[in-house]
Amino acid sequence: MANHHPNQDLKTVQHMLGIQDAPSTKASLSNPVFVTIDCEAFEHVQSKITEIGVAVLDTQDISGIKPGTDGRRWIKKIKYAHYRPIQYEKLRNKNFIKGCAENFNFGSTSWINLSDAKVVLKRIFRHPSQLLEAADLSTPLSGPARNVVFVAHGSSNDTAYLRQVGFSLSADADVGLSVDTQRLAGGSKKGSIGLQRLLLSLGLDPFNLHNAGNDAGYTLQSMIVMALRDAAAPGSVVAGLQKVQGKLPPPKYNPVTAPHIWTGTTVKPHGEMPEPAVSRQIQSTPTDATSVQVKAERKQRKRALRAARKTASAGSVEQKPLPQVSTHTVARRE
Repeated sequence: MANHHPNQDLKTVQHMLGIQDAPSTKASLSNPVFVTIDCEAFEHVQSKITEIGVAVLDTQDISGIKPGTDGRRWIKKIKYAHYRPIQYEKLRNKNFIKGCAENFNFGSTSWINLSDAKVVLKRIFRHPSQLLEAADLSTPLSGPARNVVFVAHGSSNDTAYLRQVGFSLSADADVGLSVDTQRLAGGSKKGSIGLQRLLLSLGLDPFNLHNAGNDAGYTLQSMIVMALRDAAAPGSVVAGLQKVQGKLPPPKYNPVTAPHIWTGTTVKPHGEMPEPAVSRQIQSTPTDATSVQVKAERKQRKRALRAARKTASAGSVEQKPLPQVSTHTVARRE
């Protein structure tokens, strides 16, 4: 959505979400699927893409559903994915930013081979509503073509990072429109708006930023909230940003490791213990799409701990490890 006033861009997004009628100066897409991408690159070699995050909102999934306060009901319909090329598993960002590649808030982290990245991304953009199956290359994806809207926070950076894994947004995907959440919020090339600042101005409480999967998810959430806020009170998005000035509070982190799965052509390391069924305890926020799931996982974990204590008190010789509380990380590779 280049060369348009941010309010006009917001009106286009509002129409695609079904919030208001189409803007008179720009056509939008009917029944689109929003595909958000965020990439993390190694701080010392920017050509090495260590994480790819994806978040998808299919407007067919929210048809007939009222958004609720700040779009909470719509946010629950977002699908999330987090991919890490196995070749860069040892690379960590810690000097300029604090990376947290192990701490994906919204599901399992998928290991992929670097050579699989382009294939997986092409499958996502061709069949975005089937995001959770995109990295399973043994599963054919099918379905009618959809109108795809590409979303990013500072889109030029992420499209450049995608090219580093061999994926060209213009050549390898059929994208109808692009949305940059920095522009939606009134930012520009000379005055960029950080994701954390934007989220705080919208009342969102992010954890584990600089994880590509989390950043993609929060970016898509921010688009929904901005569209709703501006529709209810035009100009309120920019006004909210003006209230969040100066030094920001330290980013919040939750150190619990997300489950790992091996997808594409990757192979699980020999001897690795089975992946835990439960290994996340992300603090709930009003817009956390995983809050219901996390509460259920906590109950399951408590039941497992009670059962283990009962077994131990009965004189069990060998206490077996509890899969629900395992937080192992992937085996190191040379």
